[in-house]
Amino acid sequence: MGQILSVRGVERRFASATGSTLALQATDLDVAENDFITILGPSGCGKSTLLRIVAGLDTQTAGEVLLDGRVIHGPGADRGMVFQSYTLFPWLSVLDNVCFGLRERGLPRAQQLEVARDFLAKVGLKGFEDHYPKQLSGGMQQRTALARALANDPRMLLMDEPFGALDHQTRELMQELLLGIWEAQRKTVLFVTHDIDEAVFMGNRVVVMSARPGRIKLDRVVPLAHPRHYSVKTTPEFTELKAELTEAVRAEVIAAQAMMA
Repeated sequence: MGQILSVRGVERRFASATGSTLALQATDLDVAENDFITILGPSGCGKSTLLRIVAGLDTQTAGEVLLDGRVIHGPGADRGMVFQSYTLFPWLSVLDNVCFGLRERGLPRAQQLEVARDFLAKVGLKGFEDHYPKQLSGGMQQRTALARALANDPRMLLMDEPFGALDHQTRELMQELLLGIWEAQRKTVLFVTHDIDEAVFMGNRVVVMSARPGRIKLDRVVPLAHPRHYSVKTTPEFTELKAELTEAVRAEVIAAQAMMA
């Protein structure tokens, strides 16, 4: 597997009335093709900032990000973004929400519909094509957002706590759904989460970031085979890695609270 993403010395400062705040200190991260990397860390550590820089939605103060060897200067169809909020167009049907990016790329309508229907079936929404977002549950809205991102066939999928607003059972079902799609398609994924169980279950690598200013404190390979069944959560390998990550994240949460005291 070749390298797809290189984050080199990326730093982000935010200006304020009293000067500036360093949110992300010089950070390096290499992502190989087909990697599923989950990112953990305390609130405000720069997880989402790093993801937004990779997405081209924010600009680093120093360093560079390269995708397939080319410097990222802004958003692009080569990166699909899924947020915690569902970000669907309320005036468009489920089918037309998924077609949106394909239409923007100039695909003929018949091809748009074929691709969109295929991905809606993959996420379990066959039969809901003509519904509108307000008629869907949170889980179904997030399935639609996932189908929309995947339909554009991005090189990378960037996910910012995509299941954070869902109830526990729906969240676990969405984890299994996404993991199944990843196992079938092997998209490269960067996935930000606060949930340690989710990070271990979903990722083939878990990255832990430090308290602000964020940096990568820990980078662990997940020693669990694919395809991955939810029962893997009771194995000694899962429990051992979860315990290590829990300690690492807890130390950073305490450090973050001490800074605010």
